[in-house]
Amino acid sequence: LDVAAAGPRDEDRLNALASILRSAEPFDCGEIVAHTENGLVRFVLAPGLGGAGFAAMDALGDELTLRLDTAAELKAHNLATIKRVASVLVLRLVTPGVPTAALVLGHERAWSFPAAPLARLRAVANVGLRLLLQPRGGAGPGKDTAAEVARLRAHIASLEAEIVALRTERSKRHPDKPR
Repeated sequence: LDVAAAGPRDEDRLNALASILRSAEPFDCGEIVAHTENGLVRFVLAPGLGGAGFAAMDALGDELTLRLDTAAELKAHNLATIKRVASVLVLRLVTPGVPTAALVLGHERAWSFPAAPLARLRAVANVGLRLLLQPRGGAGPGKDTAAEVARLRAHIASLEAEIVALRTERSKRHPDKPR
């Protein structure tokens, strides 16, 4: 919702998206890259990958996640050319109308992403990519953005209701255990 509310300009959305992703997992450089029906697109969250995002997406292959933590692993996946990056995390993104997309994050320190919250990063990046790919015109969010925000609000409400139900069920099973 913060990405959608950031405004109609890609720069504003990218800044909001980078901030949200950084709050979940620190990174030094990052991109969202995608093969779309209109060709390749690249959204730079933080400079430093030097355009290696597409190579990282190709290295992902059919996997959902690729984590490279050493210079040898980066070299084996033809990513050793990225300057000052010792660790790379690549997450497959799934967005309607986009055959292949990935979130690519890099860090100057090796072994930077073992405890990264992959589901959260992937979910935020998926929504961010959908919003970045929407056609925009004029001064404000279009109908597509408003519809996406409404859908996201409804989804968040259903997830919050599910959390409350799970907590209630848990407290019934373990009434003497504090929450």
